[in-house]
Amino acid sequence: MVAEQDARKSAEERLKKKIEAQQVATTAELSKTVLLTFMGQRYIPSDVMARQIDDQFSVEIGVRNSGPKAIKGIKVQLVFKNTFGEAISKMHLNIEQAIPPGGEYVWKGSRKINEFIDEDRHLMHLKDGQFSAEMQPTMVVYADGSTIGNPDAT
Repeated sequence: MVAEQDARKSAEERLKKKIEAQQVATTAELSKTVLLTFMGQRYIPSDVMARQIDDQFSVEIGVRNSGPKAIKGIKVQLVFKNTFGEAISKMHLNIEQAIPPGGEYVWKGSRKINEFIDEDRHLMHLKDGQFSAEMQPTMVVYADGSTIGNPDAT
């Protein structure tokens, strides 16, 4: 019984190390393929006269395809952190844009803000110099249909 438990524990540990190594390799490959830069953010309050009923939070991200193949789409995790390095908001973005090798693109997106949700309230009051934005590509889909990364990565 003890030998079986030890064997199982050893097998679990080997699997864990293998998966972690694969994740490190995938992250390295994604970092070589895609360069992301945070261009800016802004809070856009509702304006009924302009037919914008909801408050919005808008971001712009610069993307460069540093790889040898044309890109069809990229999944990105964007994390905003406060002065102390604590995550105040995490977003998963889908950038569905063809980008040729060496090409660049500025992605613009927005989402509704709910002033009664703590995370959204933090976004409403972000001020330059009082936060950092960290981005990580989690998956790339190439024009030829091949992929790298994990669509469910967080």
